Amino acid sequence: MLKARKKTTRKEIKQDKLVTSYFEAKNWIDKEENKRKVFIGVGIVAVLIIATFFYINHRKKVNEDAEIKLTAAMTLYDQGRYQEAIDGDSSHTITGFKEIVNDYGSSENGQTARFFLADCQYNLKDFDDALKNFEDYSGGKDILKASAYAGIASIYEVKNDLKKAADYYEKASKVNKDLSFNQEYIFDALRCYSHSGDKDDAKRLFGTLKKDYPKSKYVADVKRFESEFND
Repeated sequence: MLKARKKTTRKEIKQDKLVTSYFEAKNWIDKEENKRKVFIGVGIVAVLIIATFFYINHRKKVNEDAEIKLTAAMTLYDQGRYQEAIDGDSSHTITGFKEIVNDYGSSENGQTARFFLADCQYNLKDFDDALKNFEDYSGGKDILKASAYAGIASIYEVKNDLKKAADYYEKASKVNKDLSFNQEYIFDALRCYSHSGDKDDAKRLFGTLKKDYPKSKYVADVKRFESEFND
């Protein structure tokens, strides 16, 4: 008498597939030409892991070195010795922002040095170089990114390009909603739009200022030139 055929369970199917796959893989690896492929593949992965490790550590070291030099250069900047802060002091004990940017510009602290290089150039009325470095700032600090946009705006304002100045002040106000200078940037953008004859954008930003910062002193300050865009 024939016995009923036993049904195969999902677990058994899975186990059978695992066993089959194991032996297929083993047979494949046992072939000499495939062993070489495996060893090469493992070697490439190992090299990539090691290279990534050294790259990360190198970037960390570069950033730390830049921080030490940046801290020293900031002492000159804080004293208003802008040219020395750019070039380094006469005794050659402090590296200037320009050299820090050249040597460490790929690091976060190198980019911070770029921002302060631009600010020094602005203070020395070297507006073209300041504009270039403000535009080239690519660090990750929102407060410096916003300040760089405001720096660009200030330069365009000096050059009497009020529409561009207004656009960059507004950009500065949108980098991070939590920055304390945003209300000032909005006011400056509004002021430049108004003085350039762009009444629509001036009205729009006045609405933003009153809505987002109703108690700001800048709301009252707008009254001085509100007639320019509200007639």
